[in-house]
Amino acid sequence: MAVVVLGRIARSFGGAGLALAAWPRHRTLGSPSRALSNLAALALGVSRRLGEIVKLELLEAESGPVVKKVWEEYHAESEAACGVTVDAAQYAMLMERLKDSPMFIAPVRRGEGFFVLAMQHKEQSLCLTFLEEFKKSPETATPWVFATLYDDLLESKGLALLRADFMPHLITKEEVAKTLSQLLTTYTSDRYDRIWIFNHAPKFFKVDEYLDECGCTVGSKKDE
Repeated sequence: MAVVVLGRIARSFGGAGLALAAWPRHRTLGSPSRALSNLAALALGVSRRLGEIVKLELLEAESGPVVKKVWEEYHAESEAACGVTVDAAQYAMLMERLKDSPMFIAPVRRGEGFFVLAMQHKEQSLCLTFLEEFKKSPETATPWVFATLYDDLLESKGLALLRADFMPHLITKEEVAKTLSQLLTTYTSDRYDRIWIFNHAPKFFKVDEYLDECGCTVGSKKDE
């Protein structure tokens, strides 16, 4: 049902409303071999185990606040990934609601325009793709952002770790960070009713109203 409403939303923009403003040029990612490895994994939508990203035993020896600081600082220097932490209560609510409502849209402002990503949840991952591409083929749409939630330290440290790998030639790190923050807030606050309606009663989902809430209005320019 949510796939149907995503298609309807995409059609309502007529393509022009989703035009990307100031499309960024491809940037060099540093080490070619590492960059190719990261992008290949992202393109395939592959979740890596936490132990493949960091030395898990070192995090296990630290307190929750230190783990949070280390995780965020570790990703601060990355050009193709960002990381945030989610506390235990927020994580429990997030996972419950993702399971119940696994799809939504994520409007992203860029310059004086905006574009929309389609979000899908499965198991511990979130995959965000360009809405127009998703409309044409949900199965083959290219992941722009592929995020994984890690609960390895949930019991011992009271927090979950979220890592989002992204295509830097398609979307910026700042845009990814804002999108993740917006999704986490919407899923774990009283604004969740928008997501529930989108998944369970799509004919009542007010697209333009939600876009306006996010600072995006079809056919009009928005100030930065």
